[in-house]
Amino acid sequence: MLEAVSFSLKNLLLPGVVTIIVGFLCSLVRLYIQQIKDERLRQFLQRLVEAAEQIYGSGQGPAKYEYVVRQAQRQGQQVSRADIEAAVFRTNPKPKRAV
Repeated sequence: MLEAVSFSLKNLLLPGVVTIIVGFLCSLVRLYIQQIKDERLRQFLQRLVEAAEQIYGSGQGPAKYEYVVRQAQRQGQQVSRADIEAAVFRTNPKPKRAV
């Protein structure tokens, strides 16, 4: 009798536990894939910003911004102004102040 109850509980709980574990692993994989996509987008924007800097030189901010947006759209990427500004900052970091 006890073995039958134990067997029934095992048959009821095991699929639920496996489902929870598989769901958790799928979430981790999705998170990892999103991190890879974000990093690729950052690298892509970095290259575009560096190219714009080479093409237009200093002082041509609006033209460089439009270049980056156009090139990103040509590649099917929708980028935000904040993403572009972050790439610009990484390209031209402000010098640190002496304390």
